[in-house]
Amino acid sequence: MHPIYVYIIQVNFALVLFYLLYSLILKSDTFLQIRRFYFISAIVFSLVYPCFVLPGLTNIVSFRLNEPTVVETVISIGAPSFEIISEGDTVETSSFHIPWKALLSIAYLVVTLFFIIRFLWQLVTILRMRMKSKKIIISGIEVYDLDKNVTPFSFLGMIFINSQMHSEEELAQIIIHEHTHVNEKHSLDVLLIEIVLLFSWWNPFVWLLKREMAMNLEYLADNGVLREGVDSRDYQYHLLRLTYHETAVQIVNNFNVSQLKQRIMMMNKSKSSTVQLVKYLLILPIVLLMLTANSLIAAEREPALVETNTANPVIELDENIILPDTYTSDTGTIQDPPPVKKDENMEEVFIVVEEMPQFWGGNEALIQFLVDSIQYPKIAMEKGIQGRVFCNFVVMSDGSVDDVKVVRGVDPVLDAEAVRVLKLMPNWKPGKQRGVAVNVRYTLPVVFSLGNNESKVEVNKPTAVGEKIMVTAQVQPSFIFPGGENAMLRFIANNIRYPVLAQEQSLQGLITASFNVSDAGKVTAVETNFNSGDMAILSKEVVRVFQQMPDWEKEDYLLVTGKVTKSGAHPLQGATVLIKGTNSGTITDDKGGFQLKVPAVDGVLVISFVGFETQEFPIKGVSVQKGEFTMRVPVVFKLQESDVKENSFNSEAYPENAIVVVGYGKK
Repeated sequence: MHPIYVYIIQVNFALVLFYLLYSLILKSDTFLQIRRFYFISAIVFSLVYPCFVLPGLTNIVSFRLNEPTVVETVISIGAPSFEIISEGDTVETSSFHIPWKALLSIAYLVVTLFFIIRFLWQLVTILRMRMKSKKIIISGIEVYDLDKNVTPFSFLGMIFINSQMHSEEELAQIIIHEHTHVNEKHSLDVLLIEIVLLFSWWNPFVWLLKREMAMNLEYLADNGVLREGVDSRDYQYHLLRLTYHETAVQIVNNFNVSQLKQRIMMMNKSKSSTVQLVKYLLILPIVLLMLTANSLIAAEREPALVETNTANPVIELDENIILPDTYTSDTGTIQDPPPVKKDENMEEVFIVVEEMPQFWGGNEALIQFLVDSIQYPKIAMEKGIQGRVFCNFVVMSDGSVDDVKVVRGVDPVLDAEAVRVLKLMPNWKPGKQRGVAVNVRYTLPVVFSLGNNESKVEVNKPTAVGEKIMVTAQVQPSFIFPGGENAMLRFIANNIRYPVLAQEQSLQGLITASFNVSDAGKVTAVETNFNSGDMAILSKEVVRVFQQMPDWEKEDYLLVTGKVTKSGAHPLQGATVLIKGTNSGTITDDKGGFQLKVPAVDGVLVISFVGFETQEFPIKGVSVQKGEFTMRVPVVFKLQESDVKENSFNSEAYPENAIVVVGYGKK
């Protein structure tokens, strides 16, 4: 959930509690000024408390959720090199999917915009009424005389009234009432709750709170009239005569508001005993509750500095503690999956090989290494943080350990400690495939647990399966340049030229070109990263060539782009997406997204991730959407002339797959 929505929910939750306290306990007294201060304080506190965290409170109360038991099933396969720009709805491969979050967000924003426009229009209405009225003096007070049949009202420092509608006695009472609103700045209270309502219109308790605040302001103004010696009976009859008059706008202090019966009852009510002021101390538990909850939530989200305990932890290991990433489908176990590239500069990384890597000295040596190295972070012990951290690393062909990362973490403190220790591991005995040492990826679960006041770190094999994976995806036709990728590169190389003017000005560098391929195979929307300046000369040449591309051809594959999530719609990074019956696939990015070409006939995706049930999703039956995808091609313009400074061109800064256009500069 977006942080703004979380903040709005926190604010409204606090307002609900404050309103319930007022409605159940505080509403019956006559401490009107204290009640006004209560309303303002409740709103201000609700607006600001989500921004404050008191770390000390988290040491008093801590919550721990039971760790789910999970099973290890991960495959790492290379990621694609293209990006999809979709048109049309995304569909869920397992069932019909409605983007409720997006729809609710749009609905909320639309209604909020309506209330903002309504609020601004009310302000404009007041301004127009002021411009059309004339200033007069009544009882020594400057007012704005209206020609409309509306209830007298005040807003900020202005009092509006139709002097022709009231007798002199009534005018005197009205002026005292509205002048009390002005002197005590009641309009600020109204504006405060109105602004909160702009974003909390969905909360009925905020509307109730607004009504109670308006009533209390009228109580205060009524008391101001009675303090001036006005007979209460005459004043109440005057209010009754104004009951059916039209109200100007909603954001002003009206002389006559609804709930007239309550106003009359309050005028005749006996003053509350000062002993009842003790009730207002009940605010303190609510304040403490909200601060504690906010501090605990913040403690779960924010990473803390790692403090380690110098005492050696207890480490327990089962047999065969190191688990290679594996996958078993209905058709059998994949014995020899294809290698994948870890990054542009790294050799192939295998998942399963004939001879798996081993820690020198075996498991006993590994146990001793972990006993000597892993330390339970002190701050995690103090906060009661525990759980299973799944780490992923590659045993390189020379035995070194590289690319250590967390694929499923618990807390930044525990995650950092697990990664730190794995990076310290000495060289392993490398794995071999067909007699050749290769890179192999492993996953290692490390369990941090607290019990009987003793910290314990376990490295063991999970024994049970966790929650299910959810997948949303859309399917589009797949297109390819006529003749394939190599033909596209040859086309660009044969047609592109290094502009003479750019060579004379010694211009060189990287131009990243992007273009869309429509559902009809047309190349459109050719753009580059430089549209102005000196580099625009090179950009125009790239755009010229790409605009000459022929139409792309449709493949016998479908282009599937989707997202892998767990419960709560949280994305799963590093989940394996495999085409069933093949060794082809990919892994999800940091947002859980993936793109993959799947055979148009009987294509089935197999999705797996650490601690989740492996799921199968048939593509057959999913409607093919219209849309377009974007290709990005790096083009490097490089000068070889001797008078060009060597440090002006750093070839290591550009992708290895870039198309290089060489020029020889000014002769």
